Amino acid sequence: MKTAALYMRLSSEDIHEGESYSIGNQRDLLYSYIREHREFDGCSILEFTDDGYSGVNFERPGIKKLLSLAGKTVDCILVKDLSRFGRNLVEVGDYLDQIFPFLGVRFIAVNEGYDSGKGLGSSVSLDVSLKAMVYEMYSRDISEKLQCVKRAKMRKGEYQCAIAFYGYKKSVTVKNKLEIDEPAAMVVRKIFQMAGEGMRPTQIALELNREGIPSPLMYRKANHTDGMRGWKVVGDAVWMRENVRRILLDERYTGCLIGHKRVMADMVTKRTEAVPREEWIVARDTQEAIVTEQEYLKAQEVIKHYVQKPQRKPFQKFRGILKCDCCGRVLVRKAGKKPYFICYTARSIKDSDCIKVHLEEAALEEAVLEAVRVQVKLYCDSMAVPVEKSDACLQKEIRDCQMSVSRYKALQASAFEDYAEGRINKQEYLSGKQESVRQLEQLDSRIRELNEQLAAQQMQQAGREADLGRYAFVEELTREVLVDLIKEIRVSGENRIEIRWNFREKEPV
Repeated sequence: MKTAALYMRLSSEDIHEGESYSIGNQRDLLYSYIREHREFDGCSILEFTDDGYSGVNFERPGIKKLLSLAGKTVDCILVKDLSRFGRNLVEVGDYLDQIFPFLGVRFIAVNEGYDSGKGLGSSVSLDVSLKAMVYEMYSRDISEKLQCVKRAKMRKGEYQCAIAFYGYKKSVTVKNKLEIDEPAAMVVRKIFQMAGEGMRPTQIALELNREGIPSPLMYRKANHTDGMRGWKVVGDAVWMRENVRRILLDERYTGCLIGHKRVMADMVTKRTEAVPREEWIVARDTQEAIVTEQEYLKAQEVIKHYVQKPQRKPFQKFRGILKCDCCGRVLVRKAGKKPYFICYTARSIKDSDCIKVHLEEAALEEAVLEAVRVQVKLYCDSMAVPVEKSDACLQKEIRDCQMSVSRYKALQASAFEDYAEGRINKQEYLSGKQESVRQLEQLDSRIRELNEQLAAQQMQQAGREADLGRYAFVEELTREVLVDLIKEIRVSGENRIEIRWNFREKEPV
């Protein structure tokens, strides 16, 4: 055994079970097991931990890194018990019964006496399967209990999120309590005031940007609250219509808290579902209000006139691919006799270069289709000849090495005959044999390396031909073609586009 890996995990539900589940306790237990078993003497030890991650799935950084080394660097994995490795019966069973045996990895669960290297885990036994099932059921039960506790706290008016929403900050004296963040609250009041005066959200965003007021994202970055608990706040660097509408529609600025808007539908995938509005949990007078109820209702009356009924959007082949080169935002398609694309940032920032972005869909399709044809042809042409020559060179070098192997083996046989017939002494024979063995090892190593290079190159070439060759004579742009070949298209003023491919761009010879 060369390398053993110790895996330790702790999640929020385990904290209630006491110190025995702590990372430190798990580490002490595993090292004690290693010291008691002499087979681990001289073995390299690696540690992998996931602190604060649930075991219902394997979306954990520590376990991902460990599994990527299993069968390569890591020969043995040790855990306190099966629940530390995972609480999902199906996935845990797959690893124990199929994946680890295939990779030649020994798995040990100390508290349960499970050791696949001693015939006690060659196939997952009934008791192990039952334990895994119990762990999964336990995790689901704990999850439901925690959700019940959270809902009870919501009804009591306790704020449950890790980061306070814009306009508020978490109290440093009272747990789960919000306090007004005055600089941001002043901006919120200003937004509601302008909305009450009849200004549209787009006009409000334009005014905020003109006055140089930081957007919620930039405000969080300035206060270093954009990365709390490893989270990254997603938003815009400037005020946009969506930022303003989100604030105007948020009833929590009247001093209430609203929760239970979504529930977890699948504990493993963390998929959630929306809860009907009548089932939301609303707690009144939980924090100091930034705006009055009348100001909030007046803003709703004003903005509802600018809310258009949602229309079914037509299929857009360029969705998510077409971006403004000035600000990086995805371009918006405007329908009509001649559909075109624009950047909405120009509506929020006066005198922005984004206003120059105006590209007709027909012209875009024609330009991109021609670029696809040219690039695919150049790529296929450039890959065809050099790779064939390279293949031939590799094959010739392999043949030369094989001939050298045959020559050294013949020399070994000849040297043995000379030694047997007394033409050379034992020392001369052994010295020559040692040199021949060294040369043969080097040649064998070189042949393996060349064969690997040849196989990889041929596989790469076959994949490229399969992926790109079929587009050599493409006549129509489809969503499949765009997604497969193009990473993104940057559009700047004067209808200039820059295509960023999913492969290395080729230049004409």
